Amino acid sequence: MSHAPAEQAALAEWLLWLEARNPARIDLGLDRVADVWRKLKQEGNLVVPKVITVAGTNGKGSSVALLEAILLAEGYRVGAYTSPHIERFNERIRLMGADIQDHELVVAMCQLAATDGSEALTYYEWATLAAFLAFCRANLDIWILEVGLGGRLDAVNILDADLALITNIGLDHQAYLGDTRTQIGYEKAGVLRKGQAAVYADTDPIESVIDHANAIGCPLIVRGRDFMVEADATGWRLEQGDRSSYWPLPGMFGRTQVDNAASVVALLQHPKSTLNLRASSIEAGVRSAKNRGRFEIWVHEGRQVILDVAHNLESVRVLLDNLHALATPSRRLAVFGALDDKPIEAMISLCRPEFDEWYLGQLDSVRSASIARLSSALDRPQISETSITSAYNAAFAHSAVGDQIIAFGSFYTVSAIRHVLSQSGAHLV
Repeated sequence: MSHAPAEQAALAEWLLWLEARNPARIDLGLDRVADVWRKLKQEGNLVVPKVITVAGTNGKGSSVALLEAILLAEGYRVGAYTSPHIERFNERIRLMGADIQDHELVVAMCQLAATDGSEALTYYEWATLAAFLAFCRANLDIWILEVGLGGRLDAVNILDADLALITNIGLDHQAYLGDTRTQIGYEKAGVLRKGQAAVYADTDPIESVIDHANAIGCPLIVRGRDFMVEADATGWRLEQGDRSSYWPLPGMFGRTQVDNAASVVALLQHPKSTLNLRASSIEAGVRSAKNRGRFEIWVHEGRQVILDVAHNLESVRVLLDNLHALATPSRRLAVFGALDDKPIEAMISLCRPEFDEWYLGQLDSVRSASIARLSSALDRPQISETSITSAYNAAFAHSAVGDQIIAFGSFYTVSAIRHVLSQSGAHLV
């Protein structure tokens, strides 16, 4: 590993150096990252405030965005950490509702590089500790942390969260978390703690999460058992025992965002939570929360372009539900690229009938699925390109006013095409 950049180096140089750590490397375990964090805390007399951890297969990023918006509306000083980013690394670390500034990130990078043991950290562990350092410098009231993969052995789990949300459990990252929902649920339940305010929001809850909570004395609130959600055309009702409350529809599109908002409100109103929140702050946050790359609707020269990071079977189902809620377009064109470890055949099989034309592209990642695999899974005429950007350009060239172009399959898909849209005069609805 080369030496870290000089303190006066620009962020771009630091990120190039960090990329050399191989962002695709996954090495689960807490000892390495916990040891470096312990040194940083001791050397800097760092104090961690209240922490909220969000785990689950889908809906984590949107739940973090909802928590962030609500708590900011209440007047708390809030930091949010998510991954991966869409276009810029800075998106991963948000301070008071804004992406971290370059110079703030460089300060954290320098501090981390000077700490013994940091040379052994993975890309993700480095990003996580950089976020913690930036949060400490910003003197925040609350940190909101999205688990990157699993929960039990994820780097954010070196902190004992005061509140925890598990959104849902689906089949993803089986090579690391296990082949069944029961096994995956156990890994994600690792974020729970004794006496902690916690919510499990799965519409199909699995016993491994509930059993683990019971075993450690975590007062887990479970959807379907302890709270219910019912939506209508103007809002949604949250039923918690003998308590009922009615809330506005989220600013983010789709029924699944109602589910995310309900789990967030249930968490913030958990009997063990010490947060004080006005109803007006919750309403404001639910309405204003946004999350890049989640069913984003753009308009460009009379075409509706939808970007969605859906990259597993459950999230593709949500994408299709959202599409069905929109007016039917003249034609619907798919732009698709995915990582090779995803259930590509099942994803394509599920949504193949929904699209009139398919445009396939390879992603800018060593983990990208090949065009050969994508074509084989689709098994129908398509236009294949060497890159996902070329695939989108081909789709746009073959489209007409009134058509709908949907780009999905990966964060890499959305990242590449969002950049094209931003440069082309398209506008986000």
